[in-house]
Amino acid sequence: MAYEDSANPLAESGVTMHSDSEHYSEEPSASPSSSGSPVIVYKPPTMWSLFRGAAINLVLPFINGMMLGFGELFAHEAAFRLGWGGTKVFPTNRRRTHPIGPGIEIGEPREKPSPTLEDFASLE
Repeated sequence: MAYEDSANPLAESGVTMHSDSEHYSEEPSASPSSSGSPVIVYKPPTMWSLFRGAAINLVLPFINGMMLGFGELFAHEAAFRLGWGGTKVFPTNRRRTHPIGPGIEIGEPREKPSPTLEDFASLE
């Protein structure tokens, strides 16, 4: 069943696709499996659906953030232990100590000790 218009590839398939903007006088036939009952679009929320929605939207992002944070800490620690890319656990711009070995540092004594709680709480 070939049509004369061979330039249109859908013309030979025998499929007619109607546009949504075109109006036809014939009614579309109902599918044989439909029973004629209305389709329920909205269902009122139940406690279970509210709990499930809260768990998905509140708890899972929190767990995801924790896993990302722990993954970043673990990756940084592994990179430091393996010596990759000059990673340092302590920032060098705030360092007041001198490293003498892996994980061991010696700090310089302060010239003027700061007052402690015992200094303020003494009765003298």
